[in-house]
Amino acid sequence: MAEYHRTQEEVQQFLNHMKSLIPKKDKVIINVRPWKGHRVNKTQAYMAETGIRLEDILNVLSELQVCHYSYTADDRNNNFKGQQVWIFGLRKNMIDRDEDLYIKLKILTTDDDTLLIMSFHPENPGCDGQMLKFPFKNIKEI
Repeated sequence: MAEYHRTQEEVQQFLNHMKSLIPKKDKVIINVRPWKGHRVNKTQAYMAETGIRLEDILNVLSELQVCHYSYTADDRNNNFKGQQVWIFGLRKNMIDRDEDLYIKLKILTTDDDTLLIMSFHPENPGCDGQMLKFPFKNIKEI
């Protein structure tokens, strides 16, 4: 998946759009399907382990700001050509401990937009141990 960065203004526009969908719970979906080759969906497993609910996730999403943005990538799903996924990260106390969360979001652009929470779980460093980077880390909300 090729990663690239959007401008601060584009990230803020995405966040505004995403946050406008949160109150309409029928416009929010959590991905429950496992990633190719995996038996378990990390988001679903994290929710089961911690007891967090959709409302808890939506509360965290409503706190996201430009400084939490990491990168954008084109969706590899052929059914969604031309659409992007947006990756965010944030340190948050979830239930009983601080966690570095990995959050992958997408707005399904159809007749009526829907927020798809593709991933919401603790960040797992890649095989090279690399963690998310935040190009606007020192930026305050626009």
